[in-house]
Amino acid sequence: MKQFLLIAGCLFSLVALGQKEVVSAYNANKEGDYREAATYIEQAILIDKAAVKEKVWRYRGEIYLNISSDSTISIEYPQALRTAMESYLKAKDLDVQSRYKDEIRFGLAQVQTKANNIGIKNYVAEAFDQAGSSFDLAAEVARNFDIIDTMAVYNAALCYEKADLTDLAIERYLDCAAINYQVPNVFLFVSTLYRNTGKDEAALKILQDARVDYPREQSLIIEELNIYLTNKDFERAKTNLVLAAEQDPTNEILWFSLGSVLDNIGMTEDAIVAYKKAIEVKSDYFDANYNLGALYFNQAVKEYKEADELWKPRMSRSEASAQKKLEDDSKEMFSTAKPFLESAFAADNKDVETIRSLRDIYARTGEDDKLIEMQNLLKSFQ
Repeated sequence: MKQFLLIAGCLFSLVALGQKEVVSAYNANKEGDYREAATYIEQAILIDKAAVKEKVWRYRGEIYLNISSDSTISIEYPQALRTAMESYLKAKDLDVQSRYKDEIRFGLAQVQTKANNIGIKNYVAEAFDQAGSSFDLAAEVARNFDIIDTMAVYNAALCYEKADLTDLAIERYLDCAAINYQVPNVFLFVSTLYRNTGKDEAALKILQDARVDYPREQSLIIEELNIYLTNKDFERAKTNLVLAAEQDPTNEILWFSLGSVLDNIGMTEDAIVAYKKAIEVKSDYFDANYNLGALYFNQAVKEYKEADELWKPRMSRSEASAQKKLEDDSKEMFSTAKPFLESAFAADNKDVETIRSLRDIYARTGEDDKLIEMQNLLKSFQ
């Protein structure tokens, strides 16, 4: 009997001890002495009888939430908000009958709001790594309630990028892609991050995978094209674009991109065919009209210069004939360029390069009224 009473007495002491620490933590928190409250609650959770009680963890969440808002001591507890979240989640698990469901949910909502606010504050202060961690925390709280805090996920990615934490930035941007937030732009961001670290093949894979879901997104196609052009990998660019265009022949962007590649590698006639296919699909496509018009225009300028170089005071009949042919070819090429550049101008009447090209064409074709119109437009942009 004495042994039984001794054991019962020990158990009572443990229970009493746990209750004492919890009460002390509660009172200290209520009085605003959060440091002392934290000390007591940390002691309480080490006691088995106290650690299985929902209210102990709920109090702990409230205490650390208060600490995170107290500028005088929050620096001593850099993980206060995360500790608050983990405590509320533990309380949620222990609240099997959901008696305190609303209180716990409210506490977690406060954690989420506070995390976002701290993230914004750190972003403004250019403490980007800390800002990213705060936004991550906000997103994590939301996920525990099957809610997606899209802004928090995106903000975390942006902050990690600014903090040069490339792997984390890529991971968060891909999280955005998984929830269809800020797509397809996030694929471009990931591609750029890979390229900045010399991982062009990884960048290409991201773009190619993205194009499965966004086959007509010009920014993705152009970015992929830019990687090929930067690396002077023209053959690979041509092969991929030919295949893509054949699979999707009504995609004017693919035909335009193919034309650009062919133009770059000197396959002029093939480039013309590709540009024309793009225009067949979309007659008012500015880029295709401008590039094709510019291609003819540049050929015309080249022939004009060659004709000018042939001129001399005394020329033989054959020399004069050759020069005249170049001049006629040049004039004809300017005329060929004109309708495409006019279509480009119709699509965008503020593009300075288009206006300049048309001004030069009208000067050579003797269309004075149109020449004056282009000159006046150029003056309006100065």
